[in-house]
Amino acid sequence: MTQSHTSRKSQNPRVLKAVTVPPGMGGVLKLASVIGPALDGSGPAIAPMAESPEFIVRQTLEALRPEDPNFPLESNDIAIVSATSGSTGSPKGVLLSQQALLASATAFGNRFGTNNRWVVSMPAHRIAGIMVLVRSWYHNSPFEIDPSVGGARTFEAAAFAATTMRAVRQSDGDGRALMVSLVPTQIARLLESGSVGIEALQSYDLVLSGAAATPQPMLNRMRELGIKVSVSYGMTETCGGCVFDGRPLDGVSISVGTKDDIEPGRVTISGTVTASGYRLRPDLDGVSFISGQVQTHDVGKLDSSGLLHILGRLDDVVTVGGVNVALSAVESLIRHHPAIEDVAVIDLQDELWGSIPIAYVVTRNHMSDTSNLVSEIQSTIREQIGRAAVPRTVQFVTSLPMLDSGKIDRISLRMQAANETTQKLFPHPGTNH
Repeated sequence: MTQSHTSRKSQNPRVLKAVTVPPGMGGVLKLASVIGPALDGSGPAIAPMAESPEFIVRQTLEALRPEDPNFPLESNDIAIVSATSGSTGSPKGVLLSQQALLASATAFGNRFGTNNRWVVSMPAHRIAGIMVLVRSWYHNSPFEIDPSVGGARTFEAAAFAATTMRAVRQSDGDGRALMVSLVPTQIARLLESGSVGIEALQSYDLVLSGAAATPQPMLNRMRELGIKVSVSYGMTETCGGCVFDGRPLDGVSISVGTKDDIEPGRVTISGTVTASGYRLRPDLDGVSFISGQVQTHDVGKLDSSGLLHILGRLDDVVTVGGVNVALSAVESLIRHHPAIEDVAVIDLQDELWGSIPIAYVVTRNHMSDTSNLVSEIQSTIREQIGRAAVPRTVQFVTSLPMLDSGKIDRISLRMQAANETTQKLFPHPGTNH
């Protein structure tokens, strides 16, 4: 996949232009105006990025080097360089070619149709938002913009419903299917809002849920309500979602790297939608792009029907007192409790135990008495996963910190946990609090 690094035309290399995307409608329209020329080659390649915070913008510019003649674009067929989040380390620019973006939009259209109208509610500078605009351009699909997009304001059910109703009226007139891409946190807020949010979700011909794990209880409820939901799996390196409800798009192949792909293993993705590498990072290309496959950090399994099930991440296995613990498994078990809305399980380094799990939990309806719930969580984990996996601390919070990509900001939680536990002694694994 590093072929693009050697395929640069010797003359007139394509310009890479940074495009800052401010929150709100203006940012979406700004990016939409330059995506077409980037995709058809009539304009420069683009690197969408948020306009703040300043230190992330600075890191991203240093990593991507847009319009720097000393660092020409790797290949003239690159249309978009999409920056991954800098909150978990240095930002990386993913090189997305015209061919890969077209393949993704075409395969998506083959699966879900092309006569669509979108509601844009995801940050436009992130891959999920970028791909909504890419699909819209290739399929000539109009879109409405939710006022919260990009963090311009708090995502609220009433405002989202109003945007949805505008789109519904338009689709009633021209017969286009109505689609939206959301993260599970947004979906949860809509479901909790009652009839306003639920009826808005029911108005869509397709609700994509992605960027973070979608809890099974949430999926069950949506389907009981008749909401047409599809769970998306993918990453920036695959032009966003490339597997929907466990089934890869046309032209996409999945492997978990075990004998006959029967046992769980590391998920690898190959096919027409994969990126050409990382901007100015051939060292990373050799690790993440091997033999034409994107090497993900996810562990998954393929069932008897060939559907992909994501089980967790390779980097979330920690050692607690000599025992390996998958934090994603602990998180999943807690999330299935009917009284819990959301959860994040992180670990802190400890001289005695190696790592210690800590759970941050958001309850439904913000329960005031959580003492019994703590006992239930601990006993369930002890019985089903093991004593070492029991969180030493269960912290109840009103919300979890989120990145603008829709994922939980685990770095912030680790910093918070470190501050909260400074100079404290931790109890033995599995003891009560």
